[in-house]
Amino acid sequence: MKKIYFLVLFIAHLSVFAQVTKGEYFLTPSSNMHELYVSFDPSINFNGDISTSNIVNSIPQLQNIFTEFQLELEKGILLSDEKINEMAAQAIKLSKSDRDIIRLRNIAKVKIENPTNSRLYELAGLLEGFKEVDFCSLLSLDPIDPPTLPPSDIPPATPDYESFQNYIGPDPGVNMTYAWDLGLNGSGIRIRDCEYGFNMNHEELSGRNVSVATGMTISTSASTSYTEHGTATFGVLYADRGGYGVSGMVYGAQELVLFPEWQQTGYNRANAVTKAIENSVVGDVIIYEMQTAGNGGSTYVPAEYNSLIWTLTKAATDSGIIIVAAGGNGNQNLDDAYYAPYMNRGDSGAIIVGAGTPSTTHNKMSFSTYGSRVDVQAWGGSVRSTGYGDYSQIGGDFNQNYTNFSGTSSATPIVTACVVALQSYYYSQTNSYMTPLQMRQLLIDTGIPQGSGGHIGPIPNMQSAIERINQTLSTSQNNQIVFSVYPNPSRDRITINLFDSSSKTKVEIYSVLGQKINVKQFEGQSFDIDVSSLQKGVYFLKVISGGKETTRKIIKE
Repeated sequence: MKKIYFLVLFIAHLSVFAQVTKGEYFLTPSSNMHELYVSFDPSINFNGDISTSNIVNSIPQLQNIFTEFQLELEKGILLSDEKINEMAAQAIKLSKSDRDIIRLRNIAKVKIENPTNSRLYELAGLLEGFKEVDFCSLLSLDPIDPPTLPPSDIPPATPDYESFQNYIGPDPGVNMTYAWDLGLNGSGIRIRDCEYGFNMNHEELSGRNVSVATGMTISTSASTSYTEHGTATFGVLYADRGGYGVSGMVYGAQELVLFPEWQQTGYNRANAVTKAIENSVVGDVIIYEMQTAGNGGSTYVPAEYNSLIWTLTKAATDSGIIIVAAGGNGNQNLDDAYYAPYMNRGDSGAIIVGAGTPSTTHNKMSFSTYGSRVDVQAWGGSVRSTGYGDYSQIGGDFNQNYTNFSGTSSATPIVTACVVALQSYYYSQTNSYMTPLQMRQLLIDTGIPQGSGGHIGPIPNMQSAIERINQTLSTSQNNQIVFSVYPNPSRDRITINLFDSSSKTKVEIYSVLGQKINVKQFEGQSFDIDVSSLQKGVYFLKVISGGKETTRKIIKE
């Protein structure tokens, strides 16, 4: 039965049909400015020209409304043809359909004279009256509150807070320590974060592979209540594990890059998501540390409630990019009739995260949005991390701020860390990546059940998830040895952990030309190998034990 676990998930993915419908354009309460996007039927071929004149030539019946509003169109989704073709090829490979990728070519941004909220809203309704228009979407140009609740070591010395990071440990935590003990720390996986900003100079992040995406900026108008939100997110995921402050859950990931919503050029959520997707490939993980207004002003729900963000999300997950998204802090029931149009779109493929109590009961926290669309939960409070300074500020230094992070904002990076560590491990065993649906189902099936409150799903359990992967691999690859090797790349030593063998083990290291460089014999399930004498480059590690053998690529730095 385990043998076909991921196959069943793949087949289920093929049966999913999802699509945004008309009538789902909304003005964000308290926002004075919006942008209007229009998605034309993907079966219409505009030959890559989304200009006003070409659209009118292709759909002449739009001429009057274009004239009335002095309407101009420009390309809405700024992805290159090469990127769209790449994503389409992956989507066909994974789900046999590239429809939700191709539709990105037919999305336009609308420009009109005097773009007031009322005029844009009226225009959206008129445009949706044409059969050639799939849907319209209104996006706020005013920043939306992030989904948090109000809030190498540099001198003076910072205490070691790792012992306070109970979300890292076993129940009530996600048991990331089990993964750490196996050498799993997110190695090789790239992470992208869509939100407002972060403090690159924080002592936990300075010198780490963190950055703002090339060509993008953090708005100087964004207050620390916005930018420190990202600092806290980065800390949960990627803080230096150096014996001071906090430790990032996947401190060994390849990189963590911010794609800011709010730049010096203004606020543009769609651009942040588009740029994150443009710079991602299969195996990468994108976080939406964002929420949007639902049924009322502060009734926050997932960012994908907006139809344009949902469409971008669906295109990304169809092409194998995993997206982990905050559920929002609005205490909204997504199964309520008000949200039926959103739910009827179907599955975007994202992993939606709710906020649960930091206790073994794992109850829904009062503010968390909930419903059948929310997949998993993690701690919505008491999450020790970097930023803000409401927990401590060492020596009065802004770069030594620490916080107790909260909201679906704190829950989302915890779940993301689990995704990153599991994806890294799965790739190390199979040289392939889990699809977004496979990863989501693994978290759900192996998680610790929720307690009371509206549905937010289980909290991930890293030990159970890793054991499920091992069981699946051991039955489908019974001639293979299941093991981890870390760090990889390495400068001096590597550690090998065997999961299914305690007999004598032989380890052979080969050059890329097939020359045997080293042979070692070991007993037990965990052992170290000195690689300091190897030249920089790629090598092949062959592990032989119990009549089985497996070869893995390693990199010497």
